[in-house]
Amino acid sequence: MEIEVLGTMRTCFPEKFGIPRQSGLAPLARGILRFGSLQPAAVWRDAMRGLEGFSHLWVTFLFHKAVHDGWKALVRPPRLGGVEKRGVWATRSPHRPNFLGQSLLEIASIDFDEPSILFRGVDLLDHTPVVDLRPFHPDHDLPQGLTRDGWISQTPTPSAKVQWLESVLGQNLSQFGLSPLGMPHYQPDELRALIESLLSLDPRPGHLRNTEKDWAMRLLGFDVKFRMDRNCATVLSIE
Repeated sequence: MEIEVLGTMRTCFPEKFGIPRQSGLAPLARGILRFGSLQPAAVWRDAMRGLEGFSHLWVTFLFHKAVHDGWKALVRPPRLGGVEKRGVWATRSPHRPNFLGQSLLEIASIDFDEPSILFRGVDLLDHTPVVDLRPFHPDHDLPQGLTRDGWISQTPTPSAKVQWLESVLGQNLSQFGLSPLGMPHYQPDELRALIESLLSLDPRPGHLRNTEKDWAMRLLGFDVKFRMDRNCATVLSIE
């Protein structure tokens, strides 16, 4: 069986570090799906007909950066501190058979002319290959009756308080909001809100969450340097 890549998702995350561990946690994290050249643009436009009536799409994609490492039957979920192991099918690890991932993304806008789809709340690496789209339907996609969330219910959700150095808080961020990806540019207040939302999720690897250390997170074309001290993130510079 061959899987045809529909297109590529361009996002604000050029590196893995800092990407939210689930979709929707950072609504200002944008991504735009541009369709490939394997089909004429008219075919993609036909396939998109009717999408304008939906708020969210299930996006199936490839964990393309995990392929060369191979898949693993046992993985170490960050939620468990990166120490304990679980079966890969009991996690959302990228190191899974066939390297297929799925995210529920909010539609921001649809461009039938290009054609492309702009999303909010993305949790995908830049240049992620997309292989399928399907609409979210609450009556069909939400299970009926009692549900259980397994080992996840026994682990705390990582969170951090975010503060800024005064020198950084007063910095003009207009130059950093420009996007070379064809997405709408970020306004300075949006950029600050995006940075705060990502740091509040505590992006550190699970086994390093009890250490004080300086980190750097790459967004768009700039670096956010910050210090983590227990559950507090301090933004040191934006370069």
